Amino acid sequence: MGIKPGEGGLRRRMPLRRKGGSGVAASAVEVGSRAMRYYRLWIYTCNTAILAGTLAFVGAAVQNLILDYRRSLIPSLTLYQPSFLYAYLALATQGGALQLLGCVAAIRLSERLLNAYWLLLLVLLFGDIVIGAFWAFRFEKVCQELKPALRARFNQDYGSGGELTALWDRLQSEDECCGVAGPQDYGNGSGRWEIPTSCCEDFTNTTARCAKPHQTGCEERLVAYLRATASILTILGYCVLAFLKLCFLGILRYEIREMIQKIRILKAEMDLSGINGAVPGTVRADAAESERESLLVKPESVALLSSPITQTKNPNGNNNFEMREFRSHENI
Repeated sequence: MGIKPGEGGLRRRMPLRRKGGSGVAASAVEVGSRAMRYYRLWIYTCNTAILAGTLAFVGAAVQNLILDYRRSLIPSLTLYQPSFLYAYLALATQGGALQLLGCVAAIRLSERLLNAYWLLLLVLLFGDIVIGAFWAFRFEKVCQELKPALRARFNQDYGSGGELTALWDRLQSEDECCGVAGPQDYGNGSGRWEIPTSCCEDFTNTTARCAKPHQTGCEERLVAYLRATASILTILGYCVLAFLKLCFLGILRYEIREMIQKIRILKAEMDLSGINGAVPGTVRADAAESERESLLVKPESVALLSSPITQTKNPNGNNNFEMREFRSHENI
């Protein structure tokens, strides 16, 4: 049997355009959401952990530093110095702005926002290291300068009826201390020979003179307060908060990189689906199937290609052979 023209050729499936563009877009969003769920979980975990650490640090700082009356007695510990201003900005960033940026970047699948989120986390960690190194040297200097600064302020302002007098009496009563270095400060050139009742260990009669004052100076109590507060803030700020930043920086460096790569793949599939009308995720499968089918041939073509090549006799050649044989008989 002869082979008809057109048979035995390669079959190629052309992509079909599907209807329903809104359904394709909805399916694309659903596929992308499921694919990025793992990476979003890492970002949400980082946001939650850093927010919890920030709130714990802020609570400890407010309770032990800002609202504590003893801070007002330390001249070099004001709330408006540059290191504290940076701390306010960093805590505000870590307590809301960083989480907002991370959530928006994860939801919108934005490469720029994801990179900005990671870089902001890196800047905050670098700022923590700089501030920590600054206060590691500054703190000891504050403790060394505390005693002369307290003595100068005590001799100048105590007993004048101002705020310092009330704060100092409260410190002497609650912390069981007296004067700057001891009860001798009230008779050492200050003109205050009478020891106040807040210095007495056991004083019940307000008209009587204090016979047994506290022997410990209030400067030691303030230094102990500073060291205790610094220990709490160091543990929460560096052993907890900075450690979390460091860990998540290392983890998110790879997770965000993989997330960005998959975002690019997803966008490429969405662009291709907009042309072919296919749902992302099936484009590559359809392309592979089309490639496999394009390599298939029909059974008749396979038989034709597999059969040995034979030479077809020429009808004109047969007629010439018969003519030569007839002429040979005539000559005979």
